[in-house]
Amino acid sequence: MAKKLTSEEIQGFATILRQMLGVLGADISTLRTEAAVEGSNAASASSEDLGAEVGALEMALELLQHDQHTQDEIFEALGRVRAGTFGRCELCEVWIGKPRLRAVPHARNCIDCQRAEENGTD
Repeated sequence: MAKKLTSEEIQGFATILRQMLGVLGADISTLRTEAAVEGSNAASASSEDLGAEVGALEMALELLQHDQHTQDEIFEALGRVRAGTFGRCELCEVWIGKPRLRAVPHARNCIDCQRAEENGTD
């Protein structure tokens, strides 16, 4: 069973989360620009090139949506740091293992609850 994180460990994860926000912010900005360019390209594409341009636009929008979702999860994790609940599973309330938090610092669930949720068995 995982142990409660120390305040130093929690602050270390908060630092990692803030660094991740910086990287994601830059990615989101780039993806927004790419989506605008791809949208413009699709609007002016010939019928032969339209499929490729629409595909590129869809890819940029999917990546943008994924990054925005991750950004939201990180903001929520930082909120849990402030609330004093960071590192505790939201479903079963056990402490989330450090290896999981190292892999996914914004994790809201322990690995067992996350697997059950993803499998629809929660």
